[in-house]
Amino acid sequence: MSKVTAKYQITLPVKVRKELGIVPGAEVDIVKKGTKYVIVVDPIAEIRNKWRGKFKDESTTMDYIDQVRGPIN
Repeated sequence: MSKVTAKYQITLPVKVRKELGIVPGAEVDIVKKGTKYVIVVDPIAEIRNKWRGKFKDESTTMDYIDQVRGPIN
C-alpha cells in the first residue's frame, strides 16, 4: 500500500510500474470508472486508438472540417 505525502503524491510500487510500463516522464491520467479510480497510462494513445481509421480515404482532419462546415477563405 502506498502512502500520500504532504504534497499529495504517491509512490507506485515497482511491480505496478513494471506491469504498466511507467517510466520517468510517462504521462498518466486518473479517471473515475464507476466507484473506483483507475490509472490510465498514456491517455493520448487511448484517444488516438479510438479515432484511428476514421478517415480511410487518407483525407486529413482539415479536409473533414472543410467538408462539414465549408472551406474558410
